[in-house]
Amino acid sequence: GEPTHLNSITSVLEETGAGDETNISKTFHELAKQIIRRGLIIIISDLLDKPNDVLTSLKHFRHRKHEVIVFHLLDKAELTFPFDGPIVFRDMENHRLLSTQAEALKAEYLQQLSNLMQDYRRGCGANSIDYVQIDTSTPFDYALFSYLSRRGRYSR
Repeated sequence: GEPTHLNSITSVLEETGAGDETNISKTFHELAKQIIRRGLIIIISDLLDKPNDVLTSLKHFRHRKHEVIVFHLLDKAELTFPFDGPIVFRDMENHRLLSTQAEALKAEYLQQLSNLMQDYRRGCGANSIDYVQIDTSTPFDYALFSYLSRRGRYSR
């Protein structure tokens, strides 16, 4: 791309910045408006936003004829909830503390996470968007190579 194209993307990202709440869907909508030429959009994110809002913003890229690949990053602890006994969680966005027994949350948390990933998988699939869940303990180059290998096999 040309420098002005990169500058406009950088500008949107800088304006978005870290705030009290994550709003990646707004950022995606802004980027979709600014990226004029059809291209490949690769999203690498924890997708911490309302799934319906994120999926709507991803559809915006598709509406503009972009190909979209979403790499959903999750930490191993997020995927397995390996906590026991009394525990204090700190919300990463608003820094509030929650004290509880880990066992009281585990089953519900894992079910909610499973539902969330399924919502993203279905929503992306319904819009011809590739969805790839990645554990952060997996080196990204390996995850990318694995994805591209699978994609190559299926596109033949």
